[in-house]
Amino acid sequence: MRDYEAIFVFRPEDELYNKGKELIKQELENASATIVKEEDMGARDLAYAVKKETRGHYHFYEAQIEPQKLESITSSIKLMDSVLKYLFVRK
Repeated sequence: MRDYEAIFVFRPEDELYNKGKELIKQELENASATIVKEEDMGARDLAYAVKKETRGHYHFYEAQIEPQKLESITSSIKLMDSVLKYLFVRK
C-alpha cells in the first residue's frame, strides 16, 4: 500500500456535501483503503466556476491505497455529481 493525500471539492449545499463525503468514504473502504486522516476544510469561494458553481466545500483525506485500485476509485468518483473536483497525490 502507498500513502496518498486526496482533496475533494463538493457542491456547497450541506445535503450534497454529506452525501458525497459518505460515498467517498464508502468507495475507499470498498477498495480496502485505510483512512489515516480526514479533515473538513469548510466552504470557500472558487477561483472560477466549476459545473456552474462558484463556491465549493473542501474535504481532505490522507489514506493508504493499493495503486492498482486507485483507478477504479477515480472512475467511480467521476460519476458522482456531488463532487466538483478531486485530486489524488502520492505522498
